[in-house]
Amino acid sequence: MKQGQNESVFRAFAIIEYLAGCEDWVSLRGLARDLGLVPATAYRFLSSLKSLGYVQQHPEDSRYQLTLKFASISARVLERTQLRRIARPYMERLTAVSNETTHLAVLEDNQIVYIDKVDNLQAMKMRSRVGTRGFVHSTAVGKSMLAFLPDDERNQILERLTLPPLTKNTLTDREEFCKRLEKIRARGYAVDDEENEVGIRCVGAPLFDHVARVAGAVSVSGWTITMTHERLPELAPILQDTCRAISRELGYQLGD
Repeated sequence: MKQGQNESVFRAFAIIEYLAGCEDWVSLRGLARDLGLVPATAYRFLSSLKSLGYVQQHPEDSRYQLTLKFASISARVLERTQLRRIARPYMERLTAVSNETTHLAVLEDNQIVYIDKVDNLQAMKMRSRVGTRGFVHSTAVGKSMLAFLPDDERNQILERLTLPPLTKNTLTDREEFCKRLEKIRARGYAVDDEENEVGIRCVGAPLFDHVARVAGAVSVSGWTITMTHERLPELAPILQDTCRAISRELGYQLGD
């Protein structure tokens, strides 16, 4: 094992991969024997994976098997891969038309995650990076996704959501924020007017999948010197057309 690598992580994934390759339930002793582990050590790892919901035990003989939680994770990874592949050419065209940076983001729990980005040709580049997380309440992508969620799903997120003031423009009043979401839903897109970062303005709109579920969001972002208030009415319809085209490729039927 290389320096800096964690032995516990390697053992946990060895157990996961072993169980994934088994067609039937597996006994503790059989797993420990095949992986060269002390049974007590294997038991500790299995117990931890069970408490996290990744492993289940047979009620009669206590043998082990992976749960469908892994299938759920795999499905999300595949969905993101498909979403990036479909959205990428549209984002490139959107960047070419606007000469601003475009982002692709998804909602994960009560945060956004950037899964793709197309930079513009300007000298000053956006500091955002693929894989980074961000706030829902202060970003155009976050607000646009939240606004179009089903009421019960949106309310669950709102219950957990904190509204920290990131700039002087950040909306931190919960009641006012909910009113803002209703306006976004009626208008079809959201604006981040230096609410997440001073000097940055964005417009974002949601994407929908084949079952009319929010699949993500695309935003056009830029420095306020080029991304002016006057450009928003011009860019918003172009962004919305782009998001409708991506949604159609995801299987969304307009009018759903």
